[in-house]
Amino acid sequence: MTRLLDQRVAIVTGASRGIGAAIARRFAAEGARVALVARTVEPGGPLAGSLAETIAMIEAAGGEAHAIQADLADPADRARIVPETVARFGRLDILVNNAAWARFVPIWEAQQRHFELAFQMNLRAPQELSQAVLPHLRERGEGWILNISSATADRPPHAPWDEGDRSLAFNRDGHPTLYGTTKAALDRLTAGWAVELSRQNIAVNALAPVGAVASEGALAVGNWDERDHLEPVEAMAEAALQLCHRPPAELSGEVVRSLPLLARLGVPVKTIDGRGPLAPLAAA
Repeated sequence: MTRLLDQRVAIVTGASRGIGAAIARRFAAEGARVALVARTVEPGGPLAGSLAETIAMIEAAGGEAHAIQADLADPADRARIVPETVARFGRLDILVNNAAWARFVPIWEAQQRHFELAFQMNLRAPQELSQAVLPHLRERGEGWILNISSATADRPPHAPWDEGDRSLAFNRDGHPTLYGTTKAALDRLTAGWAVELSRQNIAVNALAPVGAVASEGALAVGNWDERDHLEPVEAMAEAALQLCHRPPAELSGEVVRSLPLLARLGVPVKTIDGRGPLAPLAAA
């Protein structure tokens, strides 16, 4: 059976755990050979998950993957990701910019190093990796770039304040301002890349979960309760797949949420191996 990403090669950053690992596994299940990028190569770090574990799961399912240890806050590390991928696999078709840096502190307490790390990881890394992959996508005559964004990019509520508003409470007390600012910039960067490449058969999109994803990182942060929307990581993996194989002329320049996108396309959320549907989910 022909799979959606047969013969394709993809780079997925932040692929040691969470959304990145799920996207890499879903792409591999559809036939892609995947270069996995993260700092954590072996198990035993402060959070569960590593490149070695993600690769083991991909290979156990019959897929092929390659680990690239890199700190995306380091320009030298960023510069070697694309050449190493092409040297290993001989081509490049898809880039998923998933890795991110976040610290949730009151904005008046944010330090210069917080700003530098946030913008290096969440904006400069996607920009530079996109620049690096572009010649290879042009050479192939098609390609897909996907930036993983966040609902924190949405503008917070304004006065008069509604004390019962969950968005108000999160933006006031959860302190996502710095992180959300970089993700809002990433959304605008995405739209700009897409329109400027609109004649070159290269799709550029931004994808965010409806709320939070029950990943290792999100669970470590905590502060969730029954009123929060915690979607399964499979929803992001399936939505990422749809944005990385459909014709660029039909699906590019989107800044979209996972479940609404899948509902619009009439695509169910599938298991990571793609063999069956997950339990039914409703778009928020």
